[in-house]
Amino acid sequence: MKTISFKQAESALFNLDSMRTKLMNERDEAYERACEAFAKKDRELSRKLGDEADEIEARIDEVEELLGKMRSGRVTRKEWDRVQELVAERQMQRYVTCLNSGMDERTAAGAFDD
Repeated sequence: MKTISFKQAESALFNLDSMRTKLMNERDEAYERACEAFAKKDRELSRKLGDEADEIEARIDEVEELLGKMRSGRVTRKEWDRVQELVAERQMQRYVTCLNSGMDERTAAGAFDD
């Protein structure tokens, strides 16, 4: 496997950490909504939201595992490809968030620079 440059590694670490934080927020919100549904005696919705939170938890685990491997400098080609997918996903999420908040496309494109 080719050597990953310092800039690539730092960008990947930043974006993986950002993705983990976003997923943790989504998980917490899903658990909160599940508890609210349970309190309202809507068991089906509560179960559905709990399952959603569990799926998000599995993604968090994946991201944390990749973060650990990136920090130790021991990633395989397959893992690096997955890291790149997650980085691209997170950058696109930030780009869309910027556009939705009213930024022009040129400014929002800065989401792809990190």
